[in-house]
Amino acid sequence: MADITRRGVLTGAWRRAAPVIRPPWSRSEDHFIESCTRCNHCLTHCETSILISGPGGYPVVDFLQGECTFCYSCAAACPEPIFLPQLSQPWDISISIAQTCLAYRSIECRRCEDNCEPQVIAFRPSLSGIYQPNIDKQGCTGCGACVAGCPVSAITLEHENAQ
Repeated sequence: MADITRRGVLTGAWRRAAPVIRPPWSRSEDHFIESCTRCNHCLTHCETSILISGPGGYPVVDFLQGECTFCYSCAAACPEPIFLPQLSQPWDISISIAQTCLAYRSIECRRCEDNCEPQVIAFRPSLSGIYQPNIDKQGCTGCGACVAGCPVSAITLEHENAQ
């Protein structure tokens, strides 16, 4: 996450920033930072309250708060030309499951599968007897419903080009 504060700019911390996930349908990161006035209209109109004020006051998605319903309210509320039409893809993010996943540690857990409405997370049999997660990344919408439900925070969503 970019540190766009005065201190962040002077110390160069903005260059070491981890990629953040902006609201769905937002344009490139450069365009977003250049055009966003930080008015918070998108935050107040988000149905599921997953948009929070990040570093520098710019909106970021926090999937620990819940999932995106792709309602387009955040984009419709924005007075600036930051967002693409709703007909386009909302974003280019995909899911990854870390080795801290309980199933990888031989503990039965399927909360992510239960929360995944598009059913792109499925558990397959393994030699250990504990079913292992299998992800259909092509079908993943990036809604984030699987993230908040994970008891060990093993699931992350990130930009596809960042993997």
